Amino acid sequence: MTIKFDNKEKARKVSTFLRILVMLSIVPIAVNYLWIETNDKMIEMALWLLLIVVVVLYYIGGFCYVEVEGNESKLDVKYYNLFPFWREYKRIVIPIERIKYVKVKTGLGILGAGLLICGRIKGRVAVFPRVGLSAVGKAQIEELREYATSITKA
Repeated sequence: MTIKFDNKEKARKVSTFLRILVMLSIVPIAVNYLWIETNDKMIEMALWLLLIVVVVLYYIGGFCYVEVEGNESKLDVKYYNLFPFWREYKRIVIPIERIKYVKVKTGLGILGAGLLICGRIKGRVAVFPRVGLSAVGKAQIEELREYATSITKA
């Protein structure tokens, strides 16, 4: 079985949505300090907490641009986090005969879905970093799940 997909369109939409969400959580803080100037610290803390939660979910929520190419000989996964800072391109290339297992984990709704690859490299078991699939469509996740079961059985 072969597989080839990328989530360029959905990653662009998700990234735009998350950036707008961060901006919309910054606006109430700016309004609070520039025009309203409330003396209630609970409102101020709630606004800052909202911003922190949105940024943390954006950073660790598993929102990645992913390209997957797999065939009968190798699995090639290229990905990077959609968070605009500390973005790092990563790639996992492993021959099929060295793969111990490939699992597609589900998360809470769209958050936390991921691809976990474990293989044997130089006689040792290597667990590769989890690839975030939160910005990947359901059809592509199902396709990846079918591919994972086909190469794990082989």
